[in-house]
Amino acid sequence: MIIKKKLIKNLNSNKKIIVFGSAIIDMIVGINKLPKSGEDILGVQKEIVVGGCAYNVSSILNYLNIDHDLFVPVGKGVYADIVKKQLQRDGHKLFVEDDSEDNGWCLSFVEEEGERTFVTFSGIDVNWKYKWFKNLNIKEYDYIYLSGYQFEGTSGEIILKVLENRKKTCTIIFDPGPRCNYIDKNLLKKLLSNNTILELNKRELILLSGEEDIYKASEKLYNITQNAVITTLGEEGTLCYTSEISEIIPTEKVNVVDTIGAGDSHTAAFIAGIASNLSLQESCMLGNKVAGKVVENIGCKIVD
Repeated sequence: MIIKKKLIKNLNSNKKIIVFGSAIIDMIVGINKLPKSGEDILGVQKEIVVGGCAYNVSSILNYLNIDHDLFVPVGKGVYADIVKKQLQRDGHKLFVEDDSEDNGWCLSFVEEEGERTFVTFSGIDVNWKYKWFKNLNIKEYDYIYLSGYQFEGTSGEIILKVLENRKKTCTIIFDPGPRCNYIDKNLLKKLLSNNTILELNKRELILLSGEEDIYKASEKLYNITQNAVITTLGEEGTLCYTSEISEIIPTEKVNVVDTIGAGDSHTAAFIAGIASNLSLQESCMLGNKVAGKVVENIGCKIVD
């Protein structure tokens, strides 16, 4: 993996990190372009892997040798069995096993230029329960990652209730995801007002802010979070925005094969950076480098 040696050398975190979210099955299909309504096109099955935002973030943190906990529910069924075996192979503690339903899955269409489109079939991963947290000491953690997928329906209220017990110095890193416009606005505002760093892409920035201009959009969201707003801009780089910083951190041109996991990998590397006391700009640079390596492969992984 080609990343500035200085940045990798400085990745040495003693912070406690927990990643909340889902582990689901990703079925990746290659297509020339998305079909129009009524069309019949040919696809090529690329891979069937364990994915989901939280699992992807965890995988990259593992690659960067950053210790963390992965808190994802494991249900009962065909998909849950695959998820459980993968988590065990990865050495993760199984925080939640609930036999009420199976884990979800996602059909991921990848077009020739690498753009991805998802059709998600939800499972236990979006139906969180307060009892799952009875053996978790949330006060231990310095950084908490959250995905917007877990904030649809009733799960968001449950997670926010748990977060009330975190320590005051804890920082939340929130990736709202492509379905951010489905999150209850009052719930979202409450989450963003909790010392939350936003890590999102340009489309999500515009959806959440209602502003087309990325700087005005970032300022509007910063006024709510009072913390960094980090926006990935594809080949342009990453906009890092605070009251003192308004800077696009450039990225290198890469050969894009598949953009699945690009945002998740950027978020993971950014967390690794700030947890290792890198600056926001250095953490964005690391995110750019890692995401650039991920999009050169199928799925959210890095092949050395």
